[in-house]
Amino acid sequence: SAVASIIRDNKLQDSDVVIGPFYQSNVDKTAELLLPNQVAVISPLSKDQGVSYDNIFQSIPSPDAVKNAMFDYMRSKGGNMIAVVDKKKGSIIQYIKENHKDVKFSALNANGGVSAENLKSLFVGDKINYVVMETANTGMIKATIATMLSAMSTYRVQLVVLETNETLNTDEVSITNLAKLKLIYPSVNRENQSPEALIFEKEFKKKNKIEPSVFATRGFDVTFDTMLRLSQDKKYQDTAENTATQQVDNKFEFYKKEGGGYANKGIYILYYDTDLTIKEAN
Repeated sequence: SAVASIIRDNKLQDSDVVIGPFYQSNVDKTAELLLPNQVAVISPLSKDQGVSYDNIFQSIPSPDAVKNAMFDYMRSKGGNMIAVVDKKKGSIIQYIKENHKDVKFSALNANGGVSAENLKSLFVGDKINYVVMETANTGMIKATIATMLSAMSTYRVQLVVLETNETLNTDEVSITNLAKLKLIYPSVNRENQSPEALIFEKEFKKKNKIEPSVFATRGFDVTFDTMLRLSQDKKYQDTAENTATQQVDNKFEFYKKEGGGYANKGIYILYYDTDLTIKEAN
């Protein structure tokens, strides 16, 4: 309710760019009020898809875009894609069936668990076999991993997850086995241990007496990316479709959406390497 007065009192209609607000409904209202002045409005945190005003820039890729990036990567490698999905994950099953018809589903047994025989029967010898596993059930996870490990002497296999899975971080699931299978997943931010990233962390901690959270780093990345674009002496919108940038943990690769506004397709594909570090897939 305060958006209009904030814009008026701070003369934001004269700005080049506005970063924020955090909630999508407020982003939409801000964009609506600033549209006549063609002020770019960058949504820094919301994953929601609101009203598509031409001056909105969604800086976080949508959940479907993140998942689609994983499937695009697997196809780029000529992979054989197999899905092992818990019956409780109805939305994921529907999403895959509607959007990725080249994915084979591994049949589950009578108890709803993994059928090792059926899963192995879907492996092929001349391609890398990507197993997209979507379940929070520890037994199902361990059975899938065991089946894949037993097949490694005959087939090239790699474990895939599409979304954050907290069960994989518990003591019941061996991180060593996840590394053996080179668990791979899509992410909007990366694990950055470069000298530049370590300098950022050091400087942030010196000024704020605390390690930077993913939100703090994202705030820096969004702001620095914006400053970088404006430094080109062009309107922010004119840099959007032609310039991709990568900051500390996030990258920004905007494209114009059909319905209006801009979305970000800057997504990382990350995997667990055998030395137990997380690396970016090529």
